[in-house]
Amino acid sequence: MEPDRGVVNTGAGLASAHAEAGSPQAALEAIVRGVEGHGIPAGTDWPTAKQFLADNDGQWKFSAVLVAIVARREPTILLTRRASNLSEYSSHVSFPGGRPAEADRDIGATALREAFEEIRLAPGAVRVVGSLPIHKTRKRHHAIFPVIGLVPETATWEAAPAEVAEIFEFPFAALLNPDLPRQYTDGERMGAWYWAEQTQDIWGVTAFILNSLAGLARDAAHGEPARRD
Repeated sequence: MEPDRGVVNTGAGLASAHAEAGSPQAALEAIVRGVEGHGIPAGTDWPTAKQFLADNDGQWKFSAVLVAIVARREPTILLTRRASNLSEYSSHVSFPGGRPAEADRDIGATALREAFEEIRLAPGAVRVVGSLPIHKTRKRHHAIFPVIGLVPETATWEAAPAEVAEIFEFPFAALLNPDLPRQYTDGERMGAWYWAEQTQDIWGVTAFILNSLAGLARDAAHGEPARRD
């Protein structure tokens, strides 16, 4: 589950090693470098991974999600709308993911297993890069590892009806638009991130993770080094 090193281009149309600055492919490469720069391999076992949460008081519920970037000429990110009958986060837009199973050896294994269960994305189709730092939910004490994976456009996926109502692709054009990620200023969602001008209601930790990805691309565009949290 260790991330591949070297250029992003693997021969499957993932990205050009000489992508034009400011292009979606350059942004994809910047995201890969940034994720690797955080130094959290997807092969991090769960006991070690939990140590990344400095304020762990025993109340946190750990999980991993797969942020699957489809390596099209204009890359996209796979998102799901959860089934309406689920007991938690029903009908919310999210990444496929969930709590670790006993057999999961590391955070990457959890993310890949959950993605297969929810959207039938074959683990072998994903080139796992690494993980972003833990993203936490405000109210329900979820501590989430966003595992980043690259998926060739020839890969297939299909919603598992018991868990997922819909799968859609979030375009890099929206990801890289700095005017779209915003925070609610009042109401029940006050302080939460959301993605404006979308047909889907993308908010909360899903929007926050997307904004973290966009931040890696913005850092590279301004010549800043990849961050380590």
